[in-house]
Amino acid sequence: MQNAPILIIGMARSGTTFVSNMLGSHLETCVVSEPHLLWRTGNLCFLNDQEFTINSFNKNIIRKKILDKTGYIRRLVEKSPINSLRAELVHSVFPDAKIVYLERDPVRVIFSNYKRSLKKDSFKLSIIIKKYFYKTGSKDLPHSLSSFNLISQLSVRDIPCFLLYVIKMFALRDIFNLLPFGPKIKDFKNIVKNEGLLRYHVKVYKETKLNKKKFKMLYKDNFYCFQMEDLMTNKEVVMNLFKSVELGYDDIYIDEVMQNINQQRVERAIESNKMDDLIIEEIKRLNV
Repeated sequence: MQNAPILIIGMARSGTTFVSNMLGSHLETCVVSEPHLLWRTGNLCFLNDQEFTINSFNKNIIRKKILDKTGYIRRLVEKSPINSLRAELVHSVFPDAKIVYLERDPVRVIFSNYKRSLKKDSFKLSIIIKKYFYKTGSKDLPHSLSSFNLISQLSVRDIPCFLLYVIKMFALRDIFNLLPFGPKIKDFKNIVKNEGLLRYHVKVYKETKLNKKKFKMLYKDNFYCFQMEDLMTNKEVVMNLFKSVELGYDDIYIDEVMQNINQQRVERAIESNKMDDLIIEEIKRLNV
C-alpha cells in the first residue's frame, strides 16, 4: 500500500526523531511529530501510558485529526514515543499503517532516558512550549517540520480531565520529584520512589520489548525493524528504510540524506559512560 501511513515507533531516545526527520525530507511526506495529547484522547484519567480505553470516538478523533494535517495529499509520517507501550491502541487507529520500529543499544537508550530524568525534562515548561506551541523537527532537512499545537489536539470533552492531569503531573515533577522522562509505565510513581530511576528505565525498556512483539504480530508484513546506529552510518540500511515504506529514491537523494547526518551526534550516540556496567547488571537482573 503505497499511500499507507508511516508510523515510527520506539522507546524515547531510540532515534525516532532522527528517522522522522530523515523520512520527512521526502517531498511526498508530511511529518506529525509527537501529538501526545491527541493520542491520550478519552484517556487523560490515566497518568501512565499503558492504560487506555479503545472506542470508536477515541480512535476516529485521533485518526482524523492526524490525517487532516497531511491534507490527505502527502504521506503521513508520525512519531510518538509513548506509543511504544500501546500497540493495541495504535493498531485500532491505524490498522493500515507501515510500522518503522526503531531500536538502539539498550545500554545507551536506558542511560539517555535516565540522564533526561535527572534533568527533570519530563513536563519541563520550555519543552512543553516547544512541542505544543512551536514547530518541531530538524532545520537540516527540508520538509521535516510539523506543528500540532495544544488546542488543536485537545478534545472539548477532555478539558476537565486535562486540567486535573496537568496539575497532577506538575505536582509529581516539582513537589514529589517522581516524574520520570519518557513513556510512563503502570505504577511509575512507586517504582521510581522505591526502586529508583535507573531500574525504572530498565523496566520501561523491558515493556517496550514486549510491545514490540505485539506490533510485529498485529502488523505482520507491514512491520519493519531498524537499528538506529545502522541508519546513522550505513547507506544500504537507509535505502532499505525508504524501500520498506515505499518512498521513491535514487542514489543522489540518499547521498544527500546521509550528508545531512550530524557526525557529532553519531559519535555521542555510541559514546560509553561510567554507568554502563551498572546498567548491564540491571538488565541482567530484570532478565530483559
